[in-house]
Amino acid sequence: MTAPPDTRAERFVRELAELKIPDPATARATLWLRLGGLLMAAGLVLGALAFPLAHATDNSLAQGDALAIGLGGVTAAVVGGALFLRYSLTGFLRFWLARQSYDLDRLGDMLTPAAPAPAPQGEPRHAVTPHPGPAPR
Repeated sequence: MTAPPDTRAERFVRELAELKIPDPATARATLWLRLGGLLMAAGLVLGALAFPLAHATDNSLAQGDALAIGLGGVTAAVVGGALFLRYSLTGFLRFWLARQSYDLDRLGDMLTPAAPAPAPQGEPRHAVTPHPGPAPR
């Protein structure tokens, strides 16, 4: 008995498993994604709180503290945005790369010519007769 040939989809899944690409739904990536979102939200809240604090007083020391809180909020928002962007794009780009690989494999299969049929027995393979040599003078 011969086993049925693998379909392209089965071969693709097997090749992806051989690449050992980590699953995008792992806990660590989800943790960093949530941490990035939390830092963005915390940065926005700190920035929104620092503005009224800085304008509510004439004391320069209190205004300096409010400005430091505001700059910390901006920093947290930028770092959180970078983390969120990095880990949200990772899953998408991993899928895109796998899909591109699959599409290129299918294109290669379509562009590769089929193997030529073997020549019948007793005939020259390319229908070329051997040359007898130089012509006499």
